[in-house]
Amino acid sequence: MLIIQSLWIAASSNYPMAFDEDFHVGLIKLYSEHLLPFWSAHPVAGDPYGALTRDPSYLYHYILGILYIPLNFLINSFEAQIMFFRIINIGLLATSLIIFKKLLSLTGASSAIINLTLLIFVLVPVVPLLGAQINYDNLIIPLTAYALLLTVQLIQSFNKKSFEMAILLKLLAVCLFASLVKYAFLPIFLSIAIFVPVYAFRNYGSLSKIYKAFIASWIACSKYAKILLMIAIIIFGGLAIERYGVNMAQYHKPVPDCGQVLSYDNCKSYGPWIRDYNFALNKVPNTDTSAFAYTTRWTYGMWLRSFFSVSGKISDFKVGNMVLNYQSRGPLLLPAIGSAIFIISGFAVLLLKYRDIYKKYQPPVIVLFTISIGLTAIILWMTQYQFFIKTTQPVAINGRYLFPVLPLIFFLFLLGFNELIRSIRLKTMLASLLIICFIWGGGALTYVLRSETYWYWPNSSLEPVNMFLQRNLGPLVPGYNNDQIFLRKV
Repeated sequence: MLIIQSLWIAASSNYPMAFDEDFHVGLIKLYSEHLLPFWSAHPVAGDPYGALTRDPSYLYHYILGILYIPLNFLINSFEAQIMFFRIINIGLLATSLIIFKKLLSLTGASSAIINLTLLIFVLVPVVPLLGAQINYDNLIIPLTAYALLLTVQLIQSFNKKSFEMAILLKLLAVCLFASLVKYAFLPIFLSIAIFVPVYAFRNYGSLSKIYKAFIASWIACSKYAKILLMIAIIIFGGLAIERYGVNMAQYHKPVPDCGQVLSYDNCKSYGPWIRDYNFALNKVPNTDTSAFAYTTRWTYGMWLRSFFSVSGKISDFKVGNMVLNYQSRGPLLLPAIGSAIFIISGFAVLLLKYRDIYKKYQPPVIVLFTISIGLTAIILWMTQYQFFIKTTQPVAINGRYLFPVLPLIFFLFLLGFNELIRSIRLKTMLASLLIICFIWGGGALTYVLRSETYWYWPNSSLEPVNMFLQRNLGPLVPGYNNDQIFLRKV
């Protein structure tokens, strides 16, 4: 279902799409002209991409940059190149569903709960919209799932008192790699780095026993596996030190601000930086910057920007005397209301039934999920709150930043409901109602019903199909006639 939805949007939507697609494509092209991932100096063409020499989130662009070299030679059409990379991104995001399914199955939960979790996830309107475009989030989501899967497999080996060295080395290599795809993986890395040693100590009882198990596992591990995995760790570890290590030593931050590294003249072409710079110069007076006030705006904004629809860049399109850029359209009524009820009630039920979930569904796995969700959400909130204090504007609030752990959140909610409700008939009714709410206007249908003709590729073959669906399905979907619903300023 995800593949079909995202392919439909990818084949419909003009370039660039809203989630920084031109930024990512620009970096891919820049890296295709640079054989090594290192920069001796800031490149002349690098201003629109910020402090490129110190940015640790680059392996996605570097790898696709290598792929772009033969692609550019074989395919002359820019539109065909974009579609090729969009299809790769769809495949990456779709892979996450396979990994998440295996990960969630290790809790002992039923297939019905796991399948419902993944179905709801792919029906969140921004999920297929994200998958349809060129963005490093489409790689970090499956990497997050895979890192957590390896972590669970590792702790299961602890339970059997058989320290699996190959899994540990693979986990370290994956975490180092993922942290260089996007720095937002660091909270997950931190969660794993905290959880694994604590759980190992809990199972083995002492550092000496852990050490003995470690040595025995190292000896038993295949020579070729050790060589390959150690090479990967040395490469990715060296790359991580070159970025994160040097950044911490020189700028005291894992990801330094562009203004710390480059001059104003260099940074002013970098959109997010100049936006925040101008907001900081022109703060809105008397703005309530308390943590409570921000949290209400943050929560609403994260929900809204998971269920709305947004066009690609349409700066050449004019309505009267107004030049448009990106256009936002509000969520459709049933997915919006259904999701809000599900999230609010799910959080309450999870608090009520967490102890029962912990006892029934593989306690260490539930704790790992909880820590990963908690650290990701808290660090994201704190980072964005700092921007809010600096600018008095709620900048960079996007629901997709929680997508790497969103299936885990939905999964825990559903486990809570499963423990609260005993009647099979009532469970089936509520699950069916939830699916109806998410399907009836959710998923890719939000994009199709909210889009305009100027959102599409020129002469797109899907344009008449989308217009047909709008005319015939639109009137049947609640909220269709009000495309500004829920779009209050956050």
